[in-house]
Amino acid sequence: MTRRALFLLPSLLLCLGVAAPMARGYGYAKEDDPLVKAFQAGVRALRAKDWPSARTQVAAVRWQLDELRDPADLGVDYSAAFAAAHAAEEVDAAIEAWVNLVYLGLLQKLHWNLEEKLANYHRARARLDAAQTYYELALAGNLRRDDAARRAQDPQAPSRHEDVIANFKAARTALGSPGLLGAGKRAPDLEAFRAAALRIAGHLRAVFPRFARPKAARKSAGDKQATPQPEAPR
Repeated sequence: MTRRALFLLPSLLLCLGVAAPMARGYGYAKEDDPLVKAFQAGVRALRAKDWPSARTQVAAVRWQLDELRDPADLGVDYSAAFAAAHAAEEVDAAIEAWVNLVYLGLLQKLHWNLEEKLANYHRARARLDAAQTYYELALAGNLRRDDAARRAQDPQAPSRHEDVIANFKAARTALGSPGLLGAGKRAPDLEAFRAAALRIAGHLRAVFPRFARPKAARKSAGDKQATPQPEAPR
């Protein structure tokens, strides 16, 4: 497949109307990502206490919930809890449920990059960019607040947020490079990517300890841990 065809494939999928079920495989520009769009619309409706509109967005992410439930994916059945958070009509709980869903979406992107061993640079880069978008959209604020709280007790406490950003950068470097017409090509470093993914997931686990997540470490090819399930960095 030519380089031009690789770039055109996501657009073709959008035209065919199959973009949402391919979320595990492709990333999107922030303004086009279906999970980002539903999150923003859902939270906006919740803050306005527009429960019918909020439930419309719950239906709009059924595809994401179905993917997450798949044993080949994260194996997390979050559908009932997500629906229940809206049925109770408690704004804060429902917003937290959306943040949890975005968190699972981030883990999903890292999981599939590890499963595919970074074999396709463009797909792996799109997933990683989507994961960082999810972090910045819904999760980073909580990590900054955690940093501030810990530094109020210990001014030398390391920043979780800064370490997450550094590890997204490390993960991007670990993807390697396809080069340009063969020049500058660099092979991916799967273990470096795995280490960065584990570090990111560990910080998130520390700040969001009650969030739904995969119950146990998943295994990828070669009996290596796939879905990031580390102990939380301190």
